[in-house]
Amino acid sequence: MIVNKSMYPLQTGFSVLSKMQSRMSVLQMQLGTGQKSSTLAGMGRDLPLSLSVRSRLARIEGFSANIETVNLRLDFFDNTMSRFDKIEGEARNSALPGQYGTGDINVATLPGLSRARFDEIVTMLNSEVAGRYLFGGSVTDRPPLPNERVLLEGEGGRDGFRTVAGERKLADAGADGLGRLTTSTTGTTVSLTEDGVHPFGFKLSVLPASNSFVSVSETTVVPGPRSMDLDFTALPVAGQSVTMGFTLPDGTETQITLEATEAAPPGKGQFTIGVDEAATAANFETALRSSLTDEASTTLSAASTFAASQNFFNGPGEPVLRVDGNPATATALRLATLTDTVMWYSGESPAVSAANLGRLDIEQSGDTVTLEERAPVSAAHGFQVTDVSPSTPNITTGPPAGDPASLSVQFTAPPAAGETVSVTLTEPNGTTRTVRLTAVSGKAGPGQFSIGADANATAANFAAALNDGISAAASAAEGNPRQSVTAQVDDATKAAYGVQANESGFLRLMRTMAAMSIETYPTGDSSSRGRFDAMATRQMAEMGEQHNAERGSIEIVTMELGIARMTSDNSAQRHTNYKAQLDNLLADVETVSKEDVAMEILALQTRLEASYQVTAMVAQLSLARYI
Repeated sequence: MIVNKSMYPLQTGFSVLSKMQSRMSVLQMQLGTGQKSSTLAGMGRDLPLSLSVRSRLARIEGFSANIETVNLRLDFFDNTMSRFDKIEGEARNSALPGQYGTGDINVATLPGLSRARFDEIVTMLNSEVAGRYLFGGSVTDRPPLPNERVLLEGEGGRDGFRTVAGERKLADAGADGLGRLTTSTTGTTVSLTEDGVHPFGFKLSVLPASNSFVSVSETTVVPGPRSMDLDFTALPVAGQSVTMGFTLPDGTETQITLEATEAAPPGKGQFTIGVDEAATAANFETALRSSLTDEASTTLSAASTFAASQNFFNGPGEPVLRVDGNPATATALRLATLTDTVMWYSGESPAVSAANLGRLDIEQSGDTVTLEERAPVSAAHGFQVTDVSPSTPNITTGPPAGDPASLSVQFTAPPAAGETVSVTLTEPNGTTRTVRLTAVSGKAGPGQFSIGADANATAANFAAALNDGISAAASAAEGNPRQSVTAQVDDATKAAYGVQANESGFLRLMRTMAAMSIETYPTGDSSSRGRFDAMATRQMAEMGEQHNAERGSIEIVTMELGIARMTSDNSAQRHTNYKAQLDNLLADVETVSKEDVAMEILALQTRLEASYQVTAMVAQLSLARYI
């Protein structure tokens, strides 16, 4: 008789054997790979944690790749910014007024050295790393500048800097070489007058003081050109002098001093004392014209070249400008176009800049403040004045009118506290910004102006507050060049390292080296040394250490790039530390101890062998064998 198999459930025994065999397979895989499972399903309850950790590690790898790219570009910036700083120092010391060298060697070699530096600057600003141009802000697919030859000489019918500067020098000198001033003598009176209201030539700035032999009066009729009369009321004594101050096209100042002498003919900077006041006045005019001619060929010429560099190498928020019409008689600058002038910079640039008050001018005259767009008006650069409101019992506002547009705010009486004036400005992209100023008693804060003792004092306070308000609006519109290129280096951290070639430090280098490159100093030209001195003085001023703290200077840009490096390095260190922690956590979740697995395999193997034997014996069991 055979024992019924229901007395020993073989099917259940086989199921247990199957599970032990499956477990043996898993253990053998773990022993071979060190991993808990070869599939996600095998992770069990650890799956969510494993996926989360792996996701975070993937993000860290992405951040690390960004950091590596950023550091590569910052390494390049480190080298180029160091070189820019060195060029700045070399240029500052390469030409000193009065230091002409043996045989005027310094005078002769300066243009060539300056052009070589200019070429190096252009080359560095056009540098690229792995196909990406770094000095055009977010515009990285093309060089931000033309090459050095095109910038200076022009190309394809478009004028370069040399031509634009040549026109400006003619416009500033005038047809007669007197710097756009006219002189005349009537009896004992010498008149000196600007030849028009325009940006060219000498501008009277500091009138000579009246003294024992000359009476000075200003005869200007606003808004006409400035004029003065010098009436010789007595004969001067030898050694007495007259000093006149002039503003030059680049914004600098110069003086002409004429000293009375009994010598005939007089020396340079002198005028002969005549037999009477009328003769002395005539001699003074002759000496004045001679001094104006000399000053125009030296100091004014240098100032004109630097003014042209400011017009051609335009900064943020400013258009490229050049002389309008016949240079010798021109009365205005015009906007350069893409078809007639080389545009020096084609990278990213803000349309509004805080440095130039958004191309607006503020003037106060008595109780009235005027806000006017700067000429020539450009639709692509600067604010447009679009509205002003409201008029109140004590404040009369005039709506924008004219071209360039201007508006006026007149204080008929000191306003009451709380009265407001709102000025609306429009950016070239259509964005509007409102500058709202409220009258307050006492000290004014942001968005306020103090009520003065009278209408004129209130107008002065309002003008100052309007200047601050528009500066803040222009600063907000300009933005930060560093933010033009950013890289995500952590979840909530970006490294900002954008650089634009038209920032102030690079602009000073470009303008100065271009100006120094196109000037020549022929040996036979009596004005050569004077122009050399004037150019060297301006180069030293432009490259001076006093500009280091300016926004966009070489030093400030270098410091801000250093901040980007610090941000990148700090993030990299955090990622390194965090990755180590996550790797350890992932190892705890996904890996096994091979020693523990080996021991479990041995135990399971023993159980399997015993189970096989028992199962085999039970499967063959009969009553006879059982008995």
